Parts: sequence; structure tokens; C-alpha cells
Amino acid sequence: MTVPTPDEMHALYAYALGRIAGLGPGGCSERVGPWLCIDAGMGVSKFNIAVVVDEVSKPRPALREAMEWFAARGINARLDLRGSTDGALLAASMVEDFQFWWREPAMVLTPLPPAFEPLIGLEVREALNEDDFDLYCRVDSEEYSDQEFQRAMVAKAATMEGVTIHLGIADGRPVARSMAVTRGEIVGVHNVYVPPSQRSKGYGAALTAAAIEAGRAAGATSACLEATALGFPVYERMGFRRYDDYLTVGTDGPPG
Repeated sequence: MTVPTPDEMHALYAYALGRIAGLGPGGCSERVGPWLCIDAGMGVSKFNIAVVVDEVSKPRPALREAMEWFAARGINARLDLRGSTDGALLAASMVEDFQFWWREPAMVLTPLPPAFEPLIGLEVREALNEDDFDLYCRVDSEEYSDQEFQRAMVAKAATMEGVTIHLGIADGRPVARSMAVTRGEIVGVHNVYVPPSQRSKGYGAALTAAAIEAGRAAGATSACLEATALGFPVYERMGFRRYDDYLTVGTDGPPG
């Protein structure tokens, strides 16, 4: 087992983001200079993303390359920049009137610990069929109302190589979800969500563990993720450590 480097974990992050381009009906991705530019084909700025995948020698010209790619498609976008590496690009984005959206700690768990203990009272299963996809999308209906929009994306994501989708059920209701994207010896944990009424019950950790176990089964020896403020203490208790931050900036206001 080898400990993944920050560059390897960033490569998995870019790879996972690139899968978004396959979810919308008009989605596409393209290498543009040092960037991977993603048009998700969904008409939502937060899903149109540029992330650095090569060395940047001239930040402002590089930034304009990405801006022109999105402008040619008539869409707004966001940039996901690493705090440790992409400082010059972040400064250039401020000059070009990008707005700061959010900061998310990048975290790693290596090596993977022994199998996690199941949470009593919670059924955790991989979402494999139409009914499970419906339940997966219903998890966030307490806060959001775009379940139909999500439904087609989830069904397509389930067919992608290295992607597994996980569902938590308690008392017959969907209460948590997660997604794993495994590539080589690293599993990326994504889309962990628990609705407000079901939080502080261990469901987030249980669904994070489900994604990790899916990666382990596929040969992963390390896990990485990007943490929200809510999730950060959960992941720390599971043994994840912070190794960087992703700073997200956009050409319009932060999404609500």
C-alpha cells in the first residue's frame, strides 16, 4: 500500500467532477489549457466547473481561457481552486470579478481502517434499481424540490464505471445517502447527505462508511472527500485528516 499524494487525490477529484458532464443531456467536458472545463448540460451554474489539471505559468491568461470557453456556451461557471497550490489563480479571479462562494476542507483517510461497525436501526444498501433511485432522490425532499431533476442523473450515474450509490433506510423511510467514485487505490466519497430532521443519529458516518467499503471492495486502500462545515467533525471522528482546502469562486452570486 502506498500513501496517496495530494496530486493523486486532486486527480481523482477532477476525474469525479468530469463524470458530471455525462449526467445532463447536453453535457460535455474538455481540456482547455491547464483546465478541465465541464458544462454539465443542466443550466445550473454550480454544476459548470473548471478545475486545474496542469501547471499554470500565467494565471490571468489561463483564467481567461476558461472564461471564454464557458462564455462561448452562454453559461456561468465556478472555479474549484486548491488553497495550497492555486493561490495565483485565486488572486487573478478576484481581479476578474469572480465572487467567493465557499471553502471546503479536503480530507484523507489512509490507510483504511478495519471494517466499520454497522449502525443499529439503519439499513444500508447499494441503490441498484428504479425504486432505490427514487428513494435516493427523496432523501433531500425535506429541503429541496428538484427530485425529478435528480432522478435521471442518479440513474445514469449508477451505470458509470467505478461509481456506486448508497442508501440508508430507517423505519421504512430514506434518511441518508452517499456516492463512491473509485479509481485505482483511492475511493472518493461524495454526495453524503442527511436531512435536518435526521441528523445527529450517526447516519452520515454510516453512509460515508458504506462508500468507503464499496471502494475497499474495488481495491482502494485510501479514501478522500471534500467536507462541508456540518460534515467536518463527523469525518474527523472517523479518522480523516485535513490536507488542503478547495476554494470555490463563481462569476455570479453564490447559489442559494
